[in-house]
Amino acid sequence: MKLINIKVALVGASMLLGVQMKAQNSNVVSAALEFKKYTPALFTGNVDEAKEAIMNAKEFIDPAMKHESTKDDEKAHYYNAVIYFGLLELSGLEGNEDLKDFQNEETMDMIKESMLIAYNSRKYKRDVEDFIDQRVQLANMSGKAAFDKGDYKTAYQGFAGAYELQKMIGVEDEEMKTNALISAKNAVATMKKSGEAEEALEFIESTREMFPKNAVLAIEGVNIALDNGDMDRAEEFFNTAAEANPENEVLFSSMGSIYLSSADKAYAELNEMEVTDDGYPEKAAKVEELYKKAEDNLKKALEINPEFLDAAYNLGVLYLGRGEKLSLKASQMDFNDPQYEPTMKKSEEMYKNAIAPLEVYIKQEPNSVGVLTVLFQVHRKVGNVEKFKEYKQRAEEAAAAQEGGGEDGE
Repeated sequence: MKLINIKVALVGASMLLGVQMKAQNSNVVSAALEFKKYTPALFTGNVDEAKEAIMNAKEFIDPAMKHESTKDDEKAHYYNAVIYFGLLELSGLEGNEDLKDFQNEETMDMIKESMLIAYNSRKYKRDVEDFIDQRVQLANMSGKAAFDKGDYKTAYQGFAGAYELQKMIGVEDEEMKTNALISAKNAVATMKKSGEAEEALEFIESTREMFPKNAVLAIEGVNIALDNGDMDRAEEFFNTAAEANPENEVLFSSMGSIYLSSADKAYAELNEMEVTDDGYPEKAAKVEELYKKAEDNLKKALEINPEFLDAAYNLGVLYLGRGEKLSLKASQMDFNDPQYEPTMKKSEEMYKNAIAPLEVYIKQEPNSVGVLTVLFQVHRKVGNVEKFKEYKQRAEEAAAAQEGGGEDGE
């Protein structure tokens, strides 16, 4: 009797499973039929009709993607990808604020995963390619149209969307990437010109998700944040870029120059204060911190590329400026001041430090009158007589050549 009951139960379970499998397969088919209404409606401008179709398709595909019988099905994954991509498309259109919740990393990851499963199948590979080609052409056209109108933010979204879509199946379209980044730079410039600093920063942050290794946009973020007096945010932009570009000498040189400008500005403010003023020690410590960060980043750029001209020049300028400031500070002290000798010693050390980077510079710009003049003055200060004579003669010759219509010097 027990055996009969077990057999009946197994037969019933088997029949139930079969009904469920059939129901989920039917859901996939229904999702496909609804999705086929979506694209024509969208492309002809019937947004409400497109939205109704895509929401209906979602209602069918969601349970299919959760059920054991269809959650690994290639067809289900294909329609899951294109349906949710459709939801993202609609979420960017005016009047569809209720779909904004789909604009998240989780949705994007799900689309990528399903798209790749379908693409790697023999049966749906061509469907995926056709879908992506169609969307890329549309995004590219809309990007170009927006760029021509000066709507650079929308142009970026078009080009970046096309680039990201191709990446889902392993295609790296460098031309599309370049178009996206050019649009982004123009968008940032337009926002800066309009005084929309916060909007520009938020836009740059959004581009970093797709292009984390782009140092140019990161430096724009650094500059805008600094203009807003937000050093913490500036450093956040820089650190993200540096992590993604550890061998980018331009990035470290640019950041070193930015820290140097900030340090000089802070030093000028400190110079207006009295030692007894509130906040003087904190301001003095901040100045030292900024100069140290400038030095570290410029040295890092030269570690990556020992001949990098901008970094060499700015590091020389940094040391030279620090030497002059310390010399001036010492000249205002009493000779009996216990800090006089250490200050003078530190000043001489800074002048010596300026020589190496400036000589890197002069090797590549041998007729720079300004740098040749600085070099002979520095060598004289530190007692290098032969070098002093050599650079003095070169400076005079370069200046004479310049006056006579030869190569320009600095």
